[in-house]
Amino acid sequence: MGDAFRVTATPGLVPALQSGPTHDRPIFDGTKLNVLDDLCVGCSYCLMACNDDALIVEGLCEVIHDNCTDCLRCLLWCPTGALVYS
Repeated sequence: MGDAFRVTATPGLVPALQSGPTHDRPIFDGTKLNVLDDLCVGCSYCLMACNDDALIVEGLCEVIHDNCTDCLRCLLWCPTGALVYS
């Protein structure tokens, strides 16, 4: 489902990043990616950015923590800042 969606999604393909974010991944144990439901608009940009099938967007985004590799691509592409580490 992920690859088919990425190819046919309205916004188009997410380009490969030339360099990663300027900040480090979370360094505290127990810190994980979460969605702020009040900010999520269900745009699916995060889903297109995720290469690990760690997100589901059905109305609002949901994180599948077992699949998340903390690559931070979804954070870079979320236009509303709905994805946070806490």
